[in-house]
Amino acid sequence: MKSTCSLLIPFDLGLELDFEGKDAREIVKEVSSRPAAPLTFEGRIFSNATITTRIYKFGVGLIQLSFPVEGDIGFLTALSCRAEAIAVGKTAVSTWARTLVDGLIERARKFASHTYERRLEEVDIFPVFVFEKGVVSSAGEFVKRNHKALFGIVSGEANYDDLSDFALEQERLVNFGYYENELILIKRFGAVVSSGEAHTILELIRLAYALFWNLRGYNFFLDREIDSAQALISRLPPYYKVWVMPQRYQMFSREAMGFGIDKLAIVDSLYNVSANIPHIDSDWHLRTIYRNVQKEFDIDELSKMVEVKLERIEDTYNSARDFLSTNFFIAVEIVLILSLFWMVLDTSLLFTIAQK
Repeated sequence: MKSTCSLLIPFDLGLELDFEGKDAREIVKEVSSRPAAPLTFEGRIFSNATITTRIYKFGVGLIQLSFPVEGDIGFLTALSCRAEAIAVGKTAVSTWARTLVDGLIERARKFASHTYERRLEEVDIFPVFVFEKGVVSSAGEFVKRNHKALFGIVSGEANYDDLSDFALEQERLVNFGYYENELILIKRFGAVVSSGEAHTILELIRLAYALFWNLRGYNFFLDREIDSAQALISRLPPYYKVWVMPQRYQMFSREAMGFGIDKLAIVDSLYNVSANIPHIDSDWHLRTIYRNVQKEFDIDELSKMVEVKLERIEDTYNSARDFLSTNFFIAVEIVLILSLFWMVLDTSLLFTIAQK
């Protein structure tokens, strides 16, 4: 069966972007598209490969390596499960992708509205197979005939033939297609598409995957921020070290301001950018597909997790500053009371001495 395999490889830009001119309202910008060196996998050579690179407004870049492939469903499953074994020229695909990242970040820097430390540097490969017209005449029959192998493609399970009915029932394979001959299967580790709107569906998968990667990066960043905030709190000075408190208060304020800037960028990604999805506003079919694709990547759950961590960190910084300011004023009051007591005692002693 003939298909086109697209390997989606996301990476963190370390930038929040703001496109200008006619692209100002766009979420994604294509940076380049060019031929790639021949690919090899298990002794087979794949020519006519193309590389397309994109940058998303919310700070994620995406490398797409596409090439035509012909083989039975078992070979496609092996290709999906062992995508990291593909070589571009003589270089492993993961290593090859890393060599492109720095150059793409530099090209994206001219659109940057906010810069931060890169959150994720790992490489993840998400394969999408788009079948040529005529391969799937009845989606239901095709899924029945190749159920386990298709499950292996989208779940990354190389030993798909050994799966039990229990395992298949727990992770049901659901076709999101709208028409009888439309096949849209997707899970966390791969996708299979056969549709007249395959180009747009692939675009929606890319967007959902980029959002998923973005949220993974935010979660990683916020975990480090929580660790940093907890370390600072563990070193809060006791009330009697009044001379240290102004400096610590200033430090917490500075950290809170920096976090506030990052929070604005995160909130903008969560609510403003992801809501402006192209091509599907008035199309129930595509809108339904996109919602289901988001569910497979747990976009909503990841968003909620990010929101909880944002609130937790902000509360931590606010509580620390309240603690420092309260303790500072308590310490000042104690000093004033002791000073007053000493003045009274000193006056009393002077008065007693004067009487003698």
